[in-house]
Amino acid sequence: MSGGQVAALLCAIVLLLPGGCFLVFGIGFATDENRQFSDAAPLLLGVASAILGLAGLLFWVALRRRSAPGVPSDAPPP
Repeated sequence: MSGGQVAALLCAIVLLLPGGCFLVFGIGFATDENRQFSDAAPLLLGVASAILGLAGLLFWVALRRRSAPGVPSDAPPP
């Protein structure tokens, strides 16, 4: 694992906390019976999807395997 992959993994793990909080609060506001903050729910869910999407991209960058130089990309793994 390269240094960039380690950094991407750490950033992805850190982004899970705020993304999860926005998701929980967005779902909570959307299903609240009081309906006082129901207009904030779509915004919170949008922010949650953006943060969690970025975290997913960073996980993909961190965990993908890189092919060795000179080996074709369609070659079977060793």
